[in-house]
Amino acid sequence: MMRVWMVVAVLAFACDPPDRGPRWRAAGNASPQPGGTLHLATKDTVKTLDPSIAYDEHSFLPVHAMFDTLVDYAPGSTELVPRLAERWEASSDGRTLRFWLRPGLVYADGTPIVAHDIITSLERALTTADSPFGPMLVELEGAQAVLDGKAAHLAGALAPSERELVLHLVRPNAAFLHVLAMPFTTPQRAEHVRAAGEDLRRRPLASGPYQLAAWDEGQALVLVRNPHHADPARGRIERIELREQLSRETQFLMFERGELDAVERPSHPDLLWVTSQPAWAPYVKTQPGLNVYGARMNVRVRPFDDRRVRQALNYGLDKDHTVKLLAGTAVPAHGMLPPGVAGRDDALAAYPYDPDKARALLAEAGYPRGLDLDFVTIADEEAEKLAAAMHGDFAAIGVRLHVSVVSFSTWVSVVGKPDGPPLSFASWIADAPDPASFYDLRFHSRAISGDSSTNDSFYANPALDGVLDAARGEPDPAARAALYRRAERILYDDAPWIWNYHQAMVDVIQPYVRDYAPHPVWGRDYTGAWLDLDAHGERVSW
Repeated sequence: MMRVWMVVAVLAFACDPPDRGPRWRAAGNASPQPGGTLHLATKDTVKTLDPSIAYDEHSFLPVHAMFDTLVDYAPGSTELVPRLAERWEASSDGRTLRFWLRPGLVYADGTPIVAHDIITSLERALTTADSPFGPMLVELEGAQAVLDGKAAHLAGALAPSERELVLHLVRPNAAFLHVLAMPFTTPQRAEHVRAAGEDLRRRPLASGPYQLAAWDEGQALVLVRNPHHADPARGRIERIELREQLSRETQFLMFERGELDAVERPSHPDLLWVTSQPAWAPYVKTQPGLNVYGARMNVRVRPFDDRRVRQALNYGLDKDHTVKLLAGTAVPAHGMLPPGVAGRDDALAAYPYDPDKARALLAEAGYPRGLDLDFVTIADEEAEKLAAAMHGDFAAIGVRLHVSVVSFSTWVSVVGKPDGPPLSFASWIADAPDPASFYDLRFHSRAISGDSSTNDSFYANPALDGVLDAARGEPDPAARAALYRRAERILYDDAPWIWNYHQAMVDVIQPYVRDYAPHPVWGRDYTGAWLDLDAHGERVSW
């Protein structure tokens, strides 16, 4: 039932102005109830709903809701659990994975999901021009040949029956199950892919708890519950409406008025205010993120082809400014891996703020009078404030930073191209809680391509490649972690990024949004949430 908006009396909390405390409460249902509409927003646009292409954080909310995979993560956890797969087993040498699908699986249109549909997805990731996921599959037998255009089909992916999938790897890969949890591996029916053609980005065939109902691109996207989805613990909310291109400030105002049911990453003033209010405290949800933020440099372009310049910029950034600007939600970064991820070297300190050392390195590199640099960042409150802080920090080391602000969609389209901006804002939200998910796509030379590279620093180091290749197949967790610590040291010294910070995810929800917290992998995952409304599907006022 659609919500009826009413003027209600607001309970005045001693600690809150009467118009700023929570206006509605949970109805008090003892068990999860189906139904209701969840109203959300994002500050940018959803770029595509094609699971073989979608990889940005704004597309992941609807994509994850629509596409189930063989394995997934437990609620609030990084533990892998079966999803479409009823069970799986690995061979003793770690090179063969065998999956059995649950019986009776169907898409949102009622057609059956079969094992070969997953092979279709894997081959699409290897052959679709705009897909960034092909390099993740190179351990599959025949994947490199498909990626290079020398073969049409994966030799190492077999479907002996409609419910059985067998994957053969050229070498063991301890992270490969995490790859199979990513939405691009969702089953895709070949007939639907051919029929949709280039319009597939707008015509997804859902296998998950939600399906697309409407999408006015750049304005709003609507998901509705998939009636054919079999898991009663997911998809309880009947309808999810996601509004696009609303600033964080606007989102918070709408949230307070009751026009949104949740708001992500509130702006600095709103975050400071809401975290200071006891009435809102139970509804502020925080989760350490699998992320890293900073600035990437094209190491093949002057002056960034000189490691001394790259190190100087790291010494010239004051991370204390970053932590203050982000209201304490950030911790300084010394590399890619955030706290808690295996392989992180906690003994390795972040680059200290040392203007004297930065100026000395620049002079040694041939820039005794400093230099002028163009910096491209995204149109985002936090990113723009951090760019302004960087501008001030760099002025102290003789670097004159000229900042350009572009939309997120423009940034995505130009960064990673050989002729794109040499210095720009950078972020990475890992696809899995595994170090390979941080390193392989960002810094392995294999992730450099002619048109657009996820290794957008164009960093190629045979020594690093060797460490990463060895780590992927290492079965012993301690030995694997040691290899990634070695990789971390290599990147720390070579500095293809200006390492800045890792940030916690913060959402604020209305009291009637139940069983929700940001997921450590998926972020805004409402597939298991429900709305605690009254018997008529309406909110209950305080």
